[in-house]
Amino acid sequence: MSGQLPLPDLPTSKDGPMPTSPAVIPAPRTVHPDRGTTVVDPRTLAALAVALEPWAPNAAHALRDARTVGPLVAPSGSAATPATASLDATLPSEGYALDLSDAGWHLRAGDAAGAFYAVQVLLQLLADSRHDAGITTIPAYACEDAPTYPLRGISFDVARHFFGVPDIERLVDLAATYRLNQLHLHLSDDQGWRLEIEGRPLLLERASANDVDGGPGGYLTLAEYEHLQDYAAARHITVVPEIDMPGHTHAAQVAYPEISPDGEPREPYAGIEVGFSNVHLTSAETWSFVDDVVGTLARHTRGPRLHLGGDEAHTLTAEEYAAFVERLGIVVAEHGKQLVMWQEAAPVQLPAGTLLQFWTYDIDTSHLADLARERDVRFVASPAPHAYLDLKHDESQELGLTWAGTVEVRDAYEWEPASVLPGVPADKIEGVEACLWTETLRTWDDVTTMLLPRLPAVASVAWGSPRDTGTFLESLAAHGERWVRDGVAFHRSPQVPWRS
Repeated sequence: MSGQLPLPDLPTSKDGPMPTSPAVIPAPRTVHPDRGTTVVDPRTLAALAVALEPWAPNAAHALRDARTVGPLVAPSGSAATPATASLDATLPSEGYALDLSDAGWHLRAGDAAGAFYAVQVLLQLLADSRHDAGITTIPAYACEDAPTYPLRGISFDVARHFFGVPDIERLVDLAATYRLNQLHLHLSDDQGWRLEIEGRPLLLERASANDVDGGPGGYLTLAEYEHLQDYAAARHITVVPEIDMPGHTHAAQVAYPEISPDGEPREPYAGIEVGFSNVHLTSAETWSFVDDVVGTLARHTRGPRLHLGGDEAHTLTAEEYAAFVERLGIVVAEHGKQLVMWQEAAPVQLPAGTLLQFWTYDIDTSHLADLARERDVRFVASPAPHAYLDLKHDESQELGLTWAGTVEVRDAYEWEPASVLPGVPADKIEGVEACLWTETLRTWDDVTTMLLPRLPAVASVAWGSPRDTGTFLESLAAHGERWVRDGVAFHRSPQVPWRS
């Protein structure tokens, strides 16, 4: 259920942040005013982890891996601060309450995911812990919180340039830090095919060894795909695979030319143009291929959804496109999954429960409100001018593209999903997803340079945090200190008052 979730009222500090103010991103819905500091005792952390283990093991594991800025020792001659963790049915799904003081550390959550997010808040506080005379302290902090939207995602294009398991794991860790809960992997495009498909070995032999500048490409085996889902699930993140159809299919036709409109062989493509490819729309070969792909995805994807693209099929008429996508929806339903497609699929008769991902104003959006009211579809907001993090931060940047302009950190923070989908009922907006396309990105440093500091901004929109630009930018400055400390590349936006 989307829309604002009711929470008990707590006093909320409206004062601007002091240098030691807790830099928690996304900002919780309600926060107590400054209450001083509390001692960080390893015995307290251990007790909290033990209390979490029976019902929130992922939160317990994350807490046991907690790092502080310096060494953590128990204060000599004193008892440990007591710690408790409990399920609280009065809190909504993914909701939590955290109360940290020298009187006790108390965590309540509506479910295991909420407990994990509470621990993420605690980890952010620990990242800025202070050390004096052998005592470690963090702000005494109390908040109650829950997300506005059930879907909070990051889309990662591994088709234009391939990124393997270690980099995807690092992206999952980054997403978890900012309480995102979906990883959308863009696994195929004109340049390359990146996932093993049962019964289709030529996809790996012929279609994976390429990227946008002729590089080596690569692919994920199904075993690696399963591993990534396990890794993500341990951080309360669901993996959604995307195989794009009927356009963006040149690489698939390199492997299986019989699915192309003319059946002729194709050579690998290393450019970045879009909209020039499509499969044969009605042939038995195409639909056998589609069934193999969707069937493999359905069998090996733990989550309920499959993303089948549907964007930029510029070579097709509206009628041709609609006929193909309608049949595609039937195939996905037959394999027991829910369909996700880009907004171009809106005019098509889609299966009940389909998600449509909004990304551009270049396509007429006037009908989306009527569609939301009349049919059983929901929407994900990924507006390019706010959520496409492959767009340049500014014109001087070498990385990135500018087809929808530039996206500074305030552009990524100062918007509302309902404003980009006017007339769409709030309860039909499933969530928000940031997107990272990799036409110009080749390394992990490239990825983090484009994501940071903008991903925390989009994550704040997705969570539904109370919006306060000044406080948010100050918090980003504190996170920048952590990124420097951890050797993470990021863009030093002039909009952020960086501290170092």
